[in-house]
Amino acid sequence: MRSGRGHQLYDYDTQFRFQNELVSKAEIALPFIRPAYQALLFAPFSFLTYQSAYFAFLAVNLALLWASFRLLRPKMNRIAHVYPWLPAAMFLGFLPIAAALIQGQDSILLLALLAAALVALDHKRELTAGILLGLGLFKFQIVIPIALLFLAWRRWRFFSGFALSSFCLGAISVWLVGLSQAGVYVRSLIAMGSGSAGRADPLRYPISMNLMPNLHGLIFGLGGSRISAFWIAAVTVILSGVVGVAVAARPPANRSGEDSLRLAISAAAVVSYYLFIHDLSILIIPIAVTLDRFIDAEATGDKAGQRMARASTLLFVAPICMSYIPEYFYVVSVPLLAFVGLLVALPSTRPSFASD
Repeated sequence: MRSGRGHQLYDYDTQFRFQNELVSKAEIALPFIRPAYQALLFAPFSFLTYQSAYFAFLAVNLALLWASFRLLRPKMNRIAHVYPWLPAAMFLGFLPIAAALIQGQDSILLLALLAAALVALDHKRELTAGILLGLGLFKFQIVIPIALLFLAWRRWRFFSGFALSSFCLGAISVWLVGLSQAGVYVRSLIAMGSGSAGRADPLRYPISMNLMPNLHGLIFGLGGSRISAFWIAAVTVILSGVVGVAVAARPPANRSGEDSLRLAISAAAVVSYYLFIHDLSILIIPIAVTLDRFIDAEATGDKAGQRMARASTLLFVAPICMSYIPEYFYVVSVPLLAFVGLLVALPSTRPSFASD
């Protein structure tokens, strides 16, 4: 992008050549599959060597993680009463966050945007919150389901903000690469989404669907080679639609930004078509918020609260499956589904407690 080759951004052979020249020799390239506007964020790092750029981006991610923690810290006061360092320990000990840092992923940026959106919702600034969500369009498979849930819940200002920033970023992306490359990008996404690209050319698109802790990964993991790529995609879309409709039909009764966003983030992770361990970093928001709210349920005997606290704890530790059964990482979708189900099933009359 910086050298004036934006019109070749999604050309695999060009990417392969650049990576071999500037990073290291390899048999395959790691394709750039983000909207083109995000390349502008990485362009400044191209002034550095690859190793220096890696550590520079790590520093940026650590700064974003600190910012996310500071934004969410007021919502973890009950957890801090158990042990003062426990909120920070949760952030540092959540395996998906560690994976995102080590791999140099952009998931921490999305976490920061969602944390900022949560604060904006708390201050009744729904338009700002929607704009912040739209800035995360580089993970459109996650942010679009969140936006659609807010639309279904008739949060018009939130969705308007999302639509505004998304339109602007989409226009910038097309302007950067041109209509031809935009078409190449869309076709590559469709091919990968159907599974045809990965099966036809596994070296060019090395996608391991058994590593996805969502409905897509669960269906692939259970069906495996016994089900065609078409039916895996079809069943995934149908079941994701069922989950989405079920969540949309039960909006949080109090319409608080906190409750709405934690449910939307959790549901979006379940139905997102692509989701890997580093993408689970955003779940620290619903996990922390929910655990803080119900952490005293064991003492009070609140059965619904006990279930929520235990589900939050299970979801926090579930990603450790990557260390022991990586080929079956899709099983993490089960506690994630249970967590979403419990959020939806919470009694509508249950009050929303603010942190002490």
